[in-house]
Amino acid sequence: MAQGRGLVLPRLNGVPLVHRLVADDRLAVLLARSLVELNISAAEDWGRAEHDPSAFIGLTLERWIEAHGGEAIRRRFILEARISSSPSAWAEEDKDHPQRLFLTVEPSEAGCAVFGPTFELLEKWHPQLPARFFHLFVAALNRWSRIYDYRDAEERRENLLDWVANEPDADQYELPDVQGSIPLCMKQPPLRQREIIRLMDKISDPLAAKLVEAVLNLNNVSRGAERPKLGDDVGELLSDCNPPLPSLLAIFSESDAIEACFQEESEYMMEVTPEPNLILPLDPSNTASVGVAFHAFGVACETLAAASRLMDIMPGNDKWVVSG
Repeated sequence: MAQGRGLVLPRLNGVPLVHRLVADDRLAVLLARSLVELNISAAEDWGRAEHDPSAFIGLTLERWIEAHGGEAIRRRFILEARISSSPSAWAEEDKDHPQRLFLTVEPSEAGCAVFGPTFELLEKWHPQLPARFFHLFVAALNRWSRIYDYRDAEERRENLLDWVANEPDADQYELPDVQGSIPLCMKQPPLRQREIIRLMDKISDPLAAKLVEAVLNLNNVSRGAERPKLGDDVGELLSDCNPPLPSLLAIFSESDAIEACFQEESEYMMEVTPEPNLILPLDPSNTASVGVAFHAFGVACETLAAASRLMDIMPGNDKWVVSG
C-alpha cells in the first residue's frame, strides 16, 4: 500500500484490473477474428487462453492497455474495462442490435489532484497561466473520463440552496463556500494557447517549464481520436442510469469546499447505477468498426497515462488521496 494521510490509493500490483463480459461465444469468436486481422491481438495468446475466445479477448484488452500506458494509469486511476452486449453492467441487452457490442470504461474509485501548489509556481511567470493550465488539464481528461471540479461543486451548492429555500430555518444551513475556495488566478481570463508557446522560451524554472510542456502534450494526446456520439437507441438503454462516476476530483487545496461538495454528493452517486465514463460501440464482425473503437480506447488510455505522469510532477501530489 502507498503511504500517506487518509485513504490512499493501493498499488494493486498483480490484481486483475480488467473485467470481461461478452454475450456469447459466437460474438466473441467474431470479435477475436477481427482483432487478429487488425494485428491488435497476438496470435500466440490463443494458446494462453486455452482456445477460449472470451479469455483471448481479455488478454488482448490487457495487452492493449499495457501498450498504451497501463503502468502509468495504475499509479493514479482505478478503472475497469469491459466488453459486453450492454452499454452498462446493469442495463438491458440491446435486443434491437444483437450484433453490437460495447467497450466500456468506468472507475471504481475517484482519485484526487491538488492544483494550488502548481498555481503558485506558474503564477510567477504569468498571472493568466494557472487558469489555462487547469482548463487544458480538465478538458483533456473530460474528453474521455469524467472529472469533478469547481463547476460541479457550484452546481451542487445551487441544488442545495434550492432544496433548503423553503425551509423555515433556511438561514441556519451552512453550505460550502465554493467561490471562496477558487483562487484569484482562476478568475483571470485563461492565457491564449499561442501566448503559452511564446512564454515557454522565457520560463527558466525547470519544473514550471516541464509542467507547461506536459499539459500541452496532454491536450494534444487527448485529441488523437474523436469520441463517438451515441445514438438515441443507446440513450434509451441508459435512461435509468445516473451520470458517470468521476474518475478524478480536481481541487485547489486539501479539504476545500469543492472536496466537501464532492464528499456530500458522492453519498448519493450510487443510489442509481451510473453510466460508464466511456462507451464505445462496435460491430465484432466489422474490422473497421472494431479498429475505430480500439483506436479511441487507445487514445483514452494514453490520455489517462499522460495525466498520471503530469500529476506525478505536480507539486503537492506526491501523496495521492482517494476520495469518495
